[in-house]
Amino acid sequence: MGTLLITGGGGTLGRALVSLAPTRGWDVRATWFSAQPALAAEWFQADVRDADAVARATAGVDAVIHTAYRHYDDAWSTNVDGSETVARAAAGTRFVHISSDVVFDGTVGHYTEEDVPAPVNDYGRSKAEAELRVADAHPGATIVRTSLLYGGADGIQERLALEGTRFFIDEFRSPIHTGDLASALLELLELEFPGPLHVAGADDVSRYEFAVLLGADERRIERAQTSPDRAPDVTLDSSQASALLSTRLRGAREVLAPNP
Repeated sequence: MGTLLITGGGGTLGRALVSLAPTRGWDVRATWFSAQPALAAEWFQADVRDADAVARATAGVDAVIHTAYRHYDDAWSTNVDGSETVARAAAGTRFVHISSDVVFDGTVGHYTEEDVPAPVNDYGRSKAEAELRVADAHPGATIVRTSLLYGGADGIQERLALEGTRFFIDEFRSPIHTGDLASALLELLELEFPGPLHVAGADDVSRYEFAVLLGADERRIERAQTSPDRAPDVTLDSSQASALLSTRLRGAREVLAPNP
């Protein structure tokens, strides 16, 4: 298959890709920023905003999956400038960029690829702008919008999802198992699909239901209403990806609460 570069190889999705890609025939190269994982790969320490470091990491690769992002500090420069830097360096390769459901305002739900982004918070705005920059820098890029992750080997996403004791009953997402997303992304590398593609789980669940599915004790948590700075329903319609891919995009209920 050639050499695949995975940016953000130390993150939950990055780790899953680094582990799975060799089984699909890829030689794996990956970047890390703060801590190098103990996984088999050719590792490069790189800040995705550093054009020289990114150029070294991308030299000679055949494909790039860009997973690196920041949520709070340096979010704009990492998500926007960093994504553009990686997209430009990836010219001539198959390029998949990871975006988010929060590019939408959450007033409609079940968003398709044709819906126009209208983010309501800073993180969403950074991801929406990154999509525009990536599409301009690398017109052939597949821009994968996804949702909440769970099921990673490190358990970080589960811990983040279960922080606190109050969970929204009126905020809905389409969580996807990390392994399903990683498999779908690797499958996408073999296809030409420019533009946005929604790759999320089949079940639309509230943050409250998601917490319960992940193991929160209903006797110890509270039902809460979401706030205006959050998008209430950014569920994604992934029917296009489901028709395109052999990877099944399982829903959280199927994975976490299977029928006996």
